[in-house]
Amino acid sequence: SADDSIHSNTNATVNGGTFQIASGDDAFHADETLSITSGTIAISTSYEGLEGLHIKVSGGDIKLVATDDGINAAGGTDSSGFGGQRGNDRFGGGFGMSSSSNGSIEISNGTLYINASGDGIDANGTLLISGGNTIVCGPTRGDTATLDYDSSATITGGTFIGTGASGMAQTFSDSKQGVISLNVGNVSSGTLITLTDNNGTTLFSYAPELDFNILILSSPEMISGETYTVTIGSTSGTFEAN
Repeated sequence: SADDSIHSNTNATVNGGTFQIASGDDAFHADETLSITSGTIAISTSYEGLEGLHIKVSGGDIKLVATDDGINAAGGTDSSGFGGQRGNDRFGGGFGMSSSSNGSIEISNGTLYINASGDGIDANGTLLISGGNTIVCGPTRGDTATLDYDSSATITGGTFIGTGASGMAQTFSDSKQGVISLNVGNVSSGTLITLTDNNGTTLFSYAPELDFNILILSSPEMISGETYTVTIGSTSGTFEAN
């Protein structure tokens, strides 16, 4: 489709099925709430993959490619959100444009892979991850971020692996499990990332498709205050989870 592939002026719900989408704009757009509970969704190209004022992912197998934001909780109109002023939980860098949106993104289950040339997850409001398996692969462009949120980004469950640019990067503002956030310099795409615990058990093993500067890791197996070994290519270091 040249415009949105699936569009609702109010709410949209995906309860199953198989989707193969190539969109010139949003793959899925709802002015109010976009809910995905199950289904297999493959988005080969889009401006933004999932957009709505409120986005709820509670299941499904989603793989998306976006030239702008992968998931965007915007102000309820069919356009890209401007993003919000970056909070204190960031790696360093400047500030985005101000926004007072009350949007929200909730990921409670499912498998979600995001390859975004803009922000991976852009919550003009709040972000909550309580389950599932989420991977965000973002670019090294300076005005993008793996996570971009106005109010808060909380992880209470589920697995999260995020890479992207460092200039305006944010990490989670609150968590109920361990989180490791690192500025790793300039790392080429395809470089293997491995996380192991003190017993030598591998918790993560992943090679991003895009170059990256920052790395965010979290899972229920990670405990705040415990130390873990992060290996990127041939370089290793030991870090304490927050």
